[in-house]
Amino acid sequence: MPTSFYDVVVLGTRLEPLLCAALLAREGLRVLVLGQGVPEPSYRLGGVEIEPYGLMMAGTQSPIVQSTLEDLALKQDVRQRSADRVAVLQLLLPEHRLEVYPDHEYWLAEVAREFPGLRRQATDITRTLAEVQSELDMVVARGLVWPPETFLERQRFSLNSAGQRFGRQGQGWTSWNQLPVGHPLRTAFESILPHLSGFVPAQHSDTTRARLHGHLLSGVNELSGGWSWFREALFARIQSWGGDVRARDRVACIRHEGRRGHSIRVARTDEEIGCSQVAHGTSVAELAQLLPERGSMAALFERVGEPRARAYRCSVHVLVEKRGVPEPFGPLSLRCMSATDPSQVFMLRSRDVEPDQMLISASRLVEEHLIDTGSSPLHFVREEAVDAIRGVVPFFDEHAIWVDSPHDGLPPRAFRADTELSCSDPWARGPSTMRALYDYPTRRAMGVCALTTRTPVRGIFLCNEQVAPGLGLEGSFLTASSVAKLIGSEYRRRDWLRRGPWARRSV
Repeated sequence: MPTSFYDVVVLGTRLEPLLCAALLAREGLRVLVLGQGVPEPSYRLGGVEIEPYGLMMAGTQSPIVQSTLEDLALKQDVRQRSADRVAVLQLLLPEHRLEVYPDHEYWLAEVAREFPGLRRQATDITRTLAEVQSELDMVVARGLVWPPETFLERQRFSLNSAGQRFGRQGQGWTSWNQLPVGHPLRTAFESILPHLSGFVPAQHSDTTRARLHGHLLSGVNELSGGWSWFREALFARIQSWGGDVRARDRVACIRHEGRRGHSIRVARTDEEIGCSQVAHGTSVAELAQLLPERGSMAALFERVGEPRARAYRCSVHVLVEKRGVPEPFGPLSLRCMSATDPSQVFMLRSRDVEPDQMLISASRLVEEHLIDTGSSPLHFVREEAVDAIRGVVPFFDEHAIWVDSPHDGLPPRAFRADTELSCSDPWARGPSTMRALYDYPTRRAMGVCALTTRTPVRGIFLCNEQVAPGLGLEGSFLTASSVAKLIGSEYRRRDWLRRGPWARRSV
């Protein structure tokens, strides 16, 4: 028998499930959040706080992001913690270096300086990107369900997106892909897509490509405190509105009780908890393992296909003396090792940790076939990342202090003493901690969405990064708001008797 009951149980503590839980708690539903094995967002090494995966705020000007932050009373806090920079990104190409400015005149001057014959075409592309942003803002601001599934949802989505220059599958204007194949600027804009979204470049539609490029030219921010602060802020909002957060617990199984809802069993305490709805925030493969029969998810996979991992995100962190880093080196840079190959790139993030020390983080994608957890560690990841940093920091070997790569199985190491260092969470390391980018057989909603929010099991919804991976941060907010809207409407339709006057009468 269940020992307690909640209106909604949310599984996972990543961005999408936490946003959904906060929106539902704000509406008055009793919400329980379980961590479901999601690792802590940061760890400490040598007194330095490190986030393996930072929170890149690309697309904060989107109407859905702004309205959601305002509903959660976080808009002002996010604005105060956002870094105010003149340039948003550096493009470090083999023979070119460009600063991406949110001011279009400055940006076009940069393009004219590095590529003199490209000024007119870059002007046309930049102007069209601004027009596309305005058109897509109108669609995003309509409060639609992403992706639409029912007849009414599809009809409303079609009516609101009818005036777009993109088709139903997202085909249309091609953004920077109008440049010749192999052009360094086209390579740079193509290679940054997987760092802003959950698609590999080959899976992006023209819609998602143009939307992300528009977000990039509008500005990319990083929050002081990073994802750790934003996560704690969402925890505080959920708890202040009457919800419960148990980040260290996970569900062992979910049982469907028919009209009575669902019951879950907590693995650590063997506790039975009843609920009306479940929002699952980790991968769909983990959801299939929690259900009594995997066949219950077969209908979903037959309709949209089963995602398969194509690449993994891997990061390397280096602490250096600040005096050895060139002053023009920006806080956010895209290091392209090849002018024609979009896969040979590193996203470099830097921040000051002491007045005289700087932490540089290099992240890249590792293709699935290069990972073999049963053999030797991924030695090449650390070596290639250090070489990429060495290419932009000329005196790196003289000023480097230590290096750590938490995903390859190698221990942290000090450069000068050539000794191993100890970190706060030595057990949460290795290839299993890398986040995957998936190959989706089908895409919908103008190429933005992959999986659906509704699952074949009634009352269980999917609220993770696999629903709308094409838009990155904006897609996370679209997913969370859509699931919160569906659960809220389901709850009001099913449980109006329990909340109404009949609940106070004895039968």
